[in-house]
Amino acid sequence: MSKNYIKIAWRNIKANRLFTGLNIIGLVVGLCVCIVLFSFVNTELSFDKMYSHAEAIYRVNMKTSEVYNFETWAELPNAVGPAMVKDIPQVKRMTRLIKDDFGVTASLKIGTKNFTEDGLYLADSTVFEMFDFKFLEGNSKNAFANPNSVVLSQAAKERFFGTKSALGEFITVNNRDTLQVSGVYTNLPRNSVIDCELIYNIMDSWMGQNEYWSNASYETYVQVQPETPVAQIESQATRLIDKYVAKEGQYFTRFYLQPLTKIHLYSAGIGDGYSSKLGSITTVRSLVFLSVLVLLIACINYMNLATANSQKRRKSIGVNKVLGASRKHMLSLFYVETAILVFIAVVLAFGISFLVLPLFKNFTGNTLHYSDLLATPILIGLALIWLLVTLVAGSYPALSMTGISPLSLVNKSTKKHTASEVVRKGLVVFQFAASIILIIAVTVIVQQMDFIKNKDLGYNPDGVVAVSVKSAENRQQVQNLQNALNRKTYVAGIAAVQSIPGADESGRSVSRLSTDQTGMPIASCRTEGNVVETLKLKLLAGSELPQNIPEGDSLVYTLINEKILHYLNYKTPEDAVNKPINTELGGKAIITGVVANFNFNSLKEDSGGYMYYKANDAPEGIRTLLIRYNTQNLQQLISDLEQTFNENLPNTAFDYAFVDRHVAQLYASEERTARTATLFSVLAIFVACLGLFGLAAFMAEQRTKEIGVRKVLGASVAGVTRLLSKDFLKLVGVAFLLASPVAYWIMSAWLQNFSYRTPIHWWVFGLAGLGATLIAFVTVSFQAVKAAIANPVKSLRTE
Repeated sequence: MSKNYIKIAWRNIKANRLFTGLNIIGLVVGLCVCIVLFSFVNTELSFDKMYSHAEAIYRVNMKTSEVYNFETWAELPNAVGPAMVKDIPQVKRMTRLIKDDFGVTASLKIGTKNFTEDGLYLADSTVFEMFDFKFLEGNSKNAFANPNSVVLSQAAKERFFGTKSALGEFITVNNRDTLQVSGVYTNLPRNSVIDCELIYNIMDSWMGQNEYWSNASYETYVQVQPETPVAQIESQATRLIDKYVAKEGQYFTRFYLQPLTKIHLYSAGIGDGYSSKLGSITTVRSLVFLSVLVLLIACINYMNLATANSQKRRKSIGVNKVLGASRKHMLSLFYVETAILVFIAVVLAFGISFLVLPLFKNFTGNTLHYSDLLATPILIGLALIWLLVTLVAGSYPALSMTGISPLSLVNKSTKKHTASEVVRKGLVVFQFAASIILIIAVTVIVQQMDFIKNKDLGYNPDGVVAVSVKSAENRQQVQNLQNALNRKTYVAGIAAVQSIPGADESGRSVSRLSTDQTGMPIASCRTEGNVVETLKLKLLAGSELPQNIPEGDSLVYTLINEKILHYLNYKTPEDAVNKPINTELGGKAIITGVVANFNFNSLKEDSGGYMYYKANDAPEGIRTLLIRYNTQNLQQLISDLEQTFNENLPNTAFDYAFVDRHVAQLYASEERTARTATLFSVLAIFVACLGLFGLAAFMAEQRTKEIGVRKVLGASVAGVTRLLSKDFLKLVGVAFLLASPVAYWIMSAWLQNFSYRTPIHWWVFGLAGLGATLIAFVTVSFQAVKAAIANPVKSLRTE
């Protein structure tokens, strides 16, 4: 019996090649999208689950007080971890992780070669056991047995030393510390938030030797005893604040534990943190929703085309039922036919997924490997998708046709406005409503990204390159480099600073009175040189920071923005010039100038308080030279900068970044969202058009004789086209009315993520409606014109 079903189903599939082709193409597109994106989702959800202690490991986060706007931070004071192990019995062990020099790219000297490194960490020795490090050279127990030891990942070892053994080799870090290699470990899994490439003992540094509750710069992970209530540990940890910190020093209010397996996807809203591998559960959910939507539209196509095509099979179904075929037999026939089609689509989609995988990174910024497509959950998922799509797509045509009585099936007449026709129209409305929502979403996203790109940031990042000098052996080297660069014709300005805007500034506060216990949190940046001129800041009053400060001058000279000015209650910028300001820099500080607010962070956030300062006894160092250039030949620029840098800092690796590219990186996620949404919109509309094309062909075929009569009576091609198109265009109009409020609600919520955002213009909806109408009209018109220009004699010959 099953064999007969397959034969009959295959015969029907071959007999209706147009409908078969449209169905397979639509299903292949939907399934291919699902396969690739489900592989990505599977990888995202697998983060950090490979560790043997994963379920017992938590990152300790903390909630700040009003001083820092009740923010949540992933970085803590270095005393928190040791205190938890000491005072909370349920905490089995802890490890602290901090990037060298608080996250600034390190300069490494190995032999005569210089390297830059972003993955240099300090950590407690417990990190090796907590995160299952596997050593290729040396071992975890003795890795930090000797002072100033460092362990490398396999990738770092190969980059620095090639194929030879690295044990015993020396690495000089930032022209400051000389470390000896004591071990090499296998590369950490790519689906792990722990991304260390080199690790040296935190206890060899002041960062581990001196425990304190002030500076919060350390990621702290704890491993707890099995089946310990997390809330209990959080409560005990929070009580440590009152035990160890005086009331006036409590700028944090509580600690809470975040499961290791949740860090990758659930860290939105948590400040700081060092991992470069943070994702977003919102992104994952959005991609899953969009991929399922495309697949659902493909299933709707199948349902529409199958029910439309089945009208041609009314007589054969009726004859089969008259001859004794039960409803069960007919259901089986329809399901087998659907199963064969879907199986073909699944196989084709799986093969195409391997071909399109290299393009995936262009849209999401994430890399997938071919092995990800062969993961067990994906293969099981494919079988489930095949079964699910067969049931979903095949159920309606099977049930609708097999439930009709044999007499009505063999009856030549057809009824208008049948249930199947109403359902078909409803499904078409759903398809185009989804397509219109996607068109509106893409338009708004593109508008917002264009708004961000063109918004005046308050400074000009274009034409500025940042060169790291934090590893210079002494201040004179930096001065010599500045002098050499000032002689270059392509240099329009230089400012020596602590950091580029929005990266690695120091968190401080300013207060109205020196006796105030709380103040306004700000970002502060030490600078020397013409920062106003170099960054093109808008100076509202006062002057640039002084070029030279006399030796022995204890004043701190500051340049503040309008946010700080308004907090200090000055009415005009001029009122604040040469006035004292209370900062955490110690000594006396005065305001030398006021600049307009500038967006040093992402436009998702409101521009906060920012202060540049200059002082003889500054607590922060100069790490970066900001160089404004006036040449278009960037290749020559970088080449000359590197040569000049190496001449003056021969033992330091040359590391640079264009400031405008740094700013662009702040919106990399949104750019990927825009590209991804555009792709999905195109695919969804394409699949919807396939179904519309098939339905138009069915309608034209069903009304062949009517069209022939109309043409004999003088109907024009345009008239016939209008006749066949108007019903579909009405459905698009209904879809537009349903989709518009939904799209407005969704995109209004998305725009709330930005402090600076574009309004949703009325013409966006008009554009989407017009676009959907045009797409539908062109799709339907192809079949309508084809029917209209056909010879009416052929269509009427049988009458």
